[in-house]
Amino acid sequence: MGDNLFSVLFSTIKSRFASIVSKLRLWLSWNYVRTRIIGGIRDFFFRLLDVKPKNKNDYYQIFGWMVSKRLAYAIIIIVGVLSIWYIGATTKIFSKLTSNGGMRTYSYNSILLRLAKDKVRIKARSGYVAYEGDVSKGYVTGEGSLYSPSHVMLYNGSFLKNRYEGEGSQYYSSGALHYTGSFHDNLYEGQGTLYREDGTEEYEGGFFAGMKEGHGKLVDSGNNTIYEGNFAADDIVYSELLGKSADEIRNLYFGKQVLYEENSDLGSDSVIHLTDIGALYLATSDGSAADDSNKATKVVVLKDVFRSGTAAADDIEELKILLGDPIYEGNSQIILPEAIAVNELNKGKRTLNGRVDMDVTEVYSDDIIVNSIDTDYPVYVYSFKRGNLVYSFVCKARGAGFDFYEIEESGDTDDTA
Repeated sequence: MGDNLFSVLFSTIKSRFASIVSKLRLWLSWNYVRTRIIGGIRDFFFRLLDVKPKNKNDYYQIFGWMVSKRLAYAIIIIVGVLSIWYIGATTKIFSKLTSNGGMRTYSYNSILLRLAKDKVRIKARSGYVAYEGDVSKGYVTGEGSLYSPSHVMLYNGSFLKNRYEGEGSQYYSSGALHYTGSFHDNLYEGQGTLYREDGTEEYEGGFFAGMKEGHGKLVDSGNNTIYEGNFAADDIVYSELLGKSADEIRNLYFGKQVLYEENSDLGSDSVIHLTDIGALYLATSDGSAADDSNKATKVVVLKDVFRSGTAAADDIEELKILLGDPIYEGNSQIILPEAIAVNELNKGKRTLNGRVDMDVTEVYSDDIIVNSIDTDYPVYVYSFKRGNLVYSFVCKARGAGFDFYEIEESGDTDDTA
């Protein structure tokens, strides 16, 4: 009897409050809340966009123009909403952060990148992550890494306003280390080390404007020092060999040498080929010297490009721009160092007028006696003077490009370099 009464009571109460419970469940459901919110926003924008003024107080007067207040409010709110939507869509602030400790990722042209600080990732135009590291005021500034589309590191180190600046390391496209040292404005500058792609060291020393400059050393693939001395415009300062004895030159050059000695019937000069740096020098006796030792009086550089500062010349017209008018030009009788230079160049490919006929006796592979040379071999020479040095460029004929050049002192004591 008691159980029946309780059941009747419970049913009565439940039926009494069923509608209230249903309404509460409806009001608390997310779909209902979302519908009401969206409906409220829609009604708000309907009212907002009802910009038709009702009376003169509904206007702003701007520079003589009557502008509806509701229209001005509508424009401001619409611009604000679009801005918030753009920010969210561009930087994903409202969705998620990237992995690795929450580092944000920005497109390269994102407006919010200008406001970002500390470490971020930046995507390139094609969508890959091109940079990871510090930014400041919209610039890549601080420590970071630059990547290729295949995610190979191209640079790691210091940046300043999107440029390499300070200490860093640059890599080949294969990922092998290319250079490590100092940078300025994207170029090697200061002290650094260059590496070949196989990982062996190539050069260690000073740089300026991306080129070898100052004191440095060249290293072969076996990690042996070839040459240690001064560099300028990305090349050895060959003129510093002038006036030095063979012993002094051996303190600069440590590579392979081949000695060419004139037969006693020709004279007493000798030519030393410094094979690992593409140069040779003429050594002659200076009777006025206390030790009467042979000195380098002419240096021959086996290169068809002449560099001066950041400029380079590979023909006579360009040389005239760099060095001025020649002090001499014309056909010339070939001499021993030029004959050796011609034959060395012809080992690789035919240059000038082919090989020079030479009668030699090979005492050893690196000691050769020259008995005679074909002095009728035709060459054309342009000579230029700069400071106390004379540069002579050896060509096949007048107006042709030069194949190598020579350096010697002018003998004028009042000139300065």
